[in-house]
Amino acid sequence: MRIVDAGYEILDPLNGEEILKKIERVARVCYKSEDKITEGSAEKMVRALIKSNHMAMLEHYSFSVKFICDRGVSHEIVRHRVASYAQESTRYCMDRLQLTGQIF
Repeated sequence: MRIVDAGYEILDPLNGEEILKKIERVARVCYKSEDKITEGSAEKMVRALIKSNHMAMLEHYSFSVKFICDRGVSHEIVRHRVASYAQESTRYCMDRLQLTGQIF
């Protein structure tokens, strides 16, 4: 048996200010208030969204994360479908492992 060293890697650069600005742009469409966007208004808008429990607007930003974990843990993560997933295939990767002799 091979022990997997669990971990993660964020695959996209994250810029907090840009994330807030995008969420603000999307949210202001709901309130027909695009004309209210100013320098520094994004953080205030996002705080107001959170306070009013308008969480759907926060879903409009995405990024990719690579999780390194065992198969059982990955099944628990993907089970709830709160995101989109791409998972290493044991069907295709097992052949590669067998060819290189790195089978567990």
